[in-house]
Amino acid sequence: MKKTAVIVFDNFEEIEALTPVDILKRAGASVEMLSASAGTAVSGRSGIKIEANSLLKDRLFETFDAVVLSGGPGTYAVAENPELLEFLKRHFNIGKIVAAICAAPIVLQNAGILSGQKCTGHSSIMERLGECASEEGVVVSGSVVTSRGAGTAMDFSLKLAEMLEGEKAAAETAKSICLQKS
Repeated sequence: MKKTAVIVFDNFEEIEALTPVDILKRAGASVEMLSASAGTAVSGRSGIKIEANSLLKDRLFETFDAVVLSGGPGTYAVAENPELLEFLKRHFNIGKIVAAICAAPIVLQNAGILSGQKCTGHSSIMERLGECASEEGVVVSGSVVTSRGAGTAMDFSLKLAEMLEGEKAAAETAKSICLQKS
């Protein structure tokens, strides 16, 4: 069972955080939500309140198989958080999966992780991503996984499930939720 940290914060995008939590748990991964905000209770962009398992600052020295960063308007408030940047960089440097969706690739960029990588993100940040930017829904570049936004959260989550728990687990998860591709 692979360990995954999903980073949440005030004004996170609920779909982009909770879809990976749900899909990865269904696929067999251990998932913990870590709050990069002051407390474990955070409120999403749509006002949905959740309780993270722990504060990021209390888990900085743990190693996870994957770190997933949700996007949303609050991304810009955590984009320069030195503890978060170091946490992401450390995981990237030891070859762990580092994933970001929507505006969150900006945080990866600030951590120096996107240099030499291919990536994608929300249309509002594509210019800031520079040469690495792609219009694809989900981009995998080594151990870095990026995605466009809430509409790509399911594909993003299933790709992470495949990378963490295997193709069979991802396919069985997709089938169990009656996912239909058009």
